[in-house]
Amino acid sequence: MDRRGQDAAQTPCAGYVRGVFGRLPRADQRRWAEAYLRGLLTTHGKKSLRRMAESARLSPTAWQSLQQFVNDSSWQWRPVRDDLADWVARRTPVRAWTLAPLVIPRGGHLSAGVHRRFDPVRGRTVNCQYALGLFLTTDAGDFSVDWQLYLPRHWTDEPRLRSRARIPEPAAHRSAVELSLDMVDRRSRTGFRPLPVLVGPDAQLDTTALVRGLDARGHLWIVALPEGTVCPAARRAGRRAVVSAVPVGGAAHGLLAPAAAPERTRLLVHENPTGVSRPGRTWLTNLPPERHEEALALIAAHSGPATGAAELDLGMADFAGRSYPGWHRNATLVSAALAHRGLGRPGDGGRATGDPGRLGPPPPRTGHE
Repeated sequence: MDRRGQDAAQTPCAGYVRGVFGRLPRADQRRWAEAYLRGLLTTHGKKSLRRMAESARLSPTAWQSLQQFVNDSSWQWRPVRDDLADWVARRTPVRAWTLAPLVIPRGGHLSAGVHRRFDPVRGRTVNCQYALGLFLTTDAGDFSVDWQLYLPRHWTDEPRLRSRARIPEPAAHRSAVELSLDMVDRRSRTGFRPLPVLVGPDAQLDTTALVRGLDARGHLWIVALPEGTVCPAARRAGRRAVVSAVPVGGAAHGLLAPAAAPERTRLLVHENPTGVSRPGRTWLTNLPPERHEEALALIAAHSGPATGAAELDLGMADFAGRSYPGWHRNATLVSAALAHRGLGRPGDGGRATGDPGRLGPPPPRTGHE
């Protein structure tokens, strides 16, 4: 198949847009949602609005309508994300909820939430936006279904900055852990069966605070300890590649103590490749022993490219809008495009065949946050 044929196969069908964007109140908004997705999926290289409009074979001035749709329209992104999560869960069994950060380099200082931050992936301090994503982890990959944009305190405390970036009044400065737990809470409220929360080695989160929050909510979790953390049980494991069900309690050098149930915390994996002198990577979990094989499979599935890399490539890094609502709408559209690319089936109208991720019927929709 040539490139044009591949692009056509990736183009969202009307059924998919009806299913995921069906609660957009106006028909023209749904049409522009499909056009925006088509532009994201068929534009090679930088996803500027002009190039997206050209790739999607729209009129020469259509990029202005795309800009208005994502930056200035009134549609709410959270209902779309709920329906996107439903669509993914009906397509393929969901194994875990994965939390991952996204560092988005920015050239200026006018985009909502932009600040300077050390990026361990690049090994230097960068001017960036910092986002947290919640991904549904499936056998077909990780699919982002929710996002939070971290707002440093000066962005929430200075009225001029809030007004310029159109940051809504409820948005406040919150830690990355608080934002992450908020996404977990939201998933739980939308009727999904609680699943293990996986946090990889690149999460850059306060692991102690996150685990305490998950324990307090009764969630199961699989967490990679930050690089350089001393864990006595891992040290005793030596160079063994996999150590299952080794009790660590509250002895992970104070990292998880005093967690709600340290006696149930187990060292699951201590990775130390042969011939590498640096300390291995340590993962902890509170999953019961009979589910350790499941946890090991989830860890193995996250040994490749960092979660969120596909989102950066498909338009998160190229978005030129500066407003808070525009950022969230673009992030939602990027997530929807990736879900269609990974799970869409030609000719079936985007309809689902099963519902493995939910507890019974969807809850009634009485309003949105």
